[in-house]
Amino acid sequence: MKIRKASTDVSKQEYGGDFRRLYPWEGVANPPWGGAWMTIAPGQTSTPHNHDEEETFLILSGNGEMEVDGERRVIEKGDVIYLPRFSTHKLRNISSAMPLELLCIWWGAPIVD
Repeated sequence: MKIRKASTDVSKQEYGGDFRRLYPWEGVANPPWGGAWMTIAPGQTSTPHNHDEEETFLILSGNGEMEVDGERRVIEKGDVIYLPRFSTHKLRNISSAMPLELLCIWWGAPIVD
């Protein structure tokens, strides 16, 4: 059994939030997808970006406003968001007190020879 403890795992500031990469997990698992736990501080917004992978956000706690290619929607705990390849997206934490936490899963980047 392998366990990555949240209390000792490494997080970095990426995409405008606290980003804890989960998979691939070096020396343990290299699945055909990647995953990370992201926390966006109250009142903050993730960096607008796009990429060649498809991606899903699972909102674990808090609420916010998701913007994808200019379309905006309010999101909350339990919501699942699908992001197509090359869609420009950002997520804003609309709370002034609570962090917004989400699980990010991405897959399907084209293989480059």
